[in-house]
Amino acid sequence: MVLAVVVALAATACSSPASPAPQAASGRSSGAGGGATGPSQGADPPAPTAPPTTEAPTTTTIPPLPTPVPITPLASPPLAGEGTWTPVGDRLARGYAIYSTVLRPAPGYPEAALAWIDSSATNLVLYAGTAEPYGTWPHQGTVEAAARPFLLAAFNSGFRIYDYRTGWYENGVSAETLTAGAASLAIFPDGHATVGVWGSEIGPASGAVAVRQNQSMLIDNGVISPAVDVPSEWGAVLGGGTFTWRSGIGVTAAGDLVYAGGPSLTPRLLADLLAAAGAVRAMQLDINPMWVSFVSYTHPAGLGTAGITGSNLLPGMYFGPDHYLTADSRDFLAVFAK
Repeated sequence: MVLAVVVALAATACSSPASPAPQAASGRSSGAGGGATGPSQGADPPAPTAPPTTEAPTTTTIPPLPTPVPITPLASPPLAGEGTWTPVGDRLARGYAIYSTVLRPAPGYPEAALAWIDSSATNLVLYAGTAEPYGTWPHQGTVEAAARPFLLAAFNSGFRIYDYRTGWYENGVSAETLTAGAASLAIFPDGHATVGVWGSEIGPASGAVAVRQNQSMLIDNGVISPAVDVPSEWGAVLGGGTFTWRSGIGVTAAGDLVYAGGPSLTPRLLADLLAAAGAVRAMQLDINPMWVSFVSYTHPAGLGTAGITGSNLLPGMYFGPDHYLTADSRDFLAVFAK
């Protein structure tokens, strides 16, 4: 009987709840005696909840693209709109990246055309022609269909590469060796470009991915070269003489590009046009009626769409607006929206 009672008591002890494990300190005081206080035994009261805070939304203001400063006309009295920049091509999200105007280099001369290209909003690409330079190149012959939705403009390059030994380089390969001291249009990995003297203002260490050379500088450090008054140094004019269609490219103090092209120009008059447009360094590109060409493009359904329409920068340019959309034997430059 006693044994049965002991067994029963033992069974009862085994079935009773276990004592709770000690609670870890909460870091808050639990009273003078150390016992738990609050709505439930053994738990600290809930921490007070701070009211939610609402922060003002952060907004980023992207500045619009600048409009180039009007040019003071070189001939008086000025024609209507002469020297006033007008947007051409498609409008980007921040504004227009290309503007154009007309300017006479002196009284009695026909109008030449100028184009201002915002380097911060565009990428410049050097295209090889189908005939020169020799060989196969990443960009060649025509602006490929896949790239056309963002094409803003295209324009002529320099003299025939092998006739004039003008340096030509792209992505580590030289079609014609780059010459120290030559005027050079250099393009960098981010798509921006500049103009300068190879070997001093630009060189192998600059990181350029493409370089197109042509003769010597028209303008350097804001000064027009005295050589512009020696026409024989600036290429052969078709039919002889000094006056012909000429083109050139320069860079402003802010790093934007300026193109000039038109008829009845001498090297001096071409340099005057580029200087008036703000170029601090500039070089001549191609000359003679067939080879001066600048086309701007719009996309009727909007930038980034397939349909494309071209417009010549100046009436009288030899090639039509589709020139760079078909195979071209000569090299050229193309401007794309970033």
